[in-house]
Amino acid sequence: MGKLISFLALDVFISLIANLSFFSFYLKETIRPTLFLFYLSSVWALYLADHLWDAYREKEPLSERGLFFLKHRFTIVSFLILAFVLSLYLGITAEFDFIQNQYLFFLSFLFFLVLIVTKLSPIPKEILVSGYYTYGIFLPFSSFGEKGLMVLIFFLHVFANVLLTYNIDREFDRSQKTFTLTQWIQPQKLNYFVFGLLGTGFCILLWMAIFQNLSGESLWGMGLSYLWLVGCQFRGAKGFPIKSLCELSYIPMFVPQIFFFFSLLL
Repeated sequence: MGKLISFLALDVFISLIANLSFFSFYLKETIRPTLFLFYLSSVWALYLADHLWDAYREKEPLSERGLFFLKHRFTIVSFLILAFVLSLYLGITAEFDFIQNQYLFFLSFLFFLVLIVTKLSPIPKEILVSGYYTYGIFLPFSSFGEKGLMVLIFFLHVFANVLLTYNIDREFDRSQKTFTLTQWIQPQKLNYFVFGLLGTGFCILLWMAIFQNLSGESLWGMGLSYLWLVGCQFRGAKGFPIKSLCELSYIPMFVPQIFFFFSLLL
C-alpha cells in the first residue's frame, strides 16, 4: 500500500492539501474550491507525468516504480489525461483571471521545465523545484507578502525535503546527467546541510512564537512537520518507504484545522 501511494504520487497529493489548508488557516484567507481543484489536478498530473517519463528513461534493470508504470501504463495515462483535462477545464472556465494575473510565474515555470528536460538548466533542479513549489503554494493568498518569515520557514522545509528525496535518486539522476546538487555534495555532507536547513528553520519558527505571537496551532503544525522530517533522516532507510515518509512530513500541517474543528465541539 505504501509503495502504491508513492508510485501514484498520492503522498504529494495529500501534502498539497495539507499545505494549502494550513496557509489558508494561517493567513485567514479562504481558497476558492475551483482554484483548490485546479491546484490538485495540475500538481498530480505533473507528478504522474514526471514518474511516467522517468519509467521510459530507465535502463535495465528497471526499478519497481518503473516496472509498475510500464505494466499499468494504460491506467496511468488515463489518470494523467483525466487530471490534465480537469486542470485545463478549470483553468479556462473558472481560474483564467488567476492564471492571467500570474502569467509570469507560469511562463517562467514552463521555461525552466523545458531547460530541465533538455538538460540545459543552469540552476540545480532541487532549487528550482523548492522555489517554484513554495511560491506556488502562496500564490492564491494575497497577504503572503507580509509574512516573509513564514515563507522562509516553509521554503527551508521544502528544500530539505527535496534534498532528502533527490538524494535517494542520485544514481538515476547521475545516469540521466540531470543537474542536481546531489551530484556535487556527498551523502554525509548533504545530511549535515539538511540538518542545518531544518535547524535554521526551526529556530526562526521558535523566534516567531516567542516574539511575534505565532499561534500555538501554527507552531504545532509547522513544528511537527520539521520534527517529522528530522525523524526521516534518522531512519536511514532507502527507497520508496522513506521517500513517502518525507513527502508526508506535511501531514502535521493539518493540526490547526483539527484544533479548530474540536474547538467547535466544545
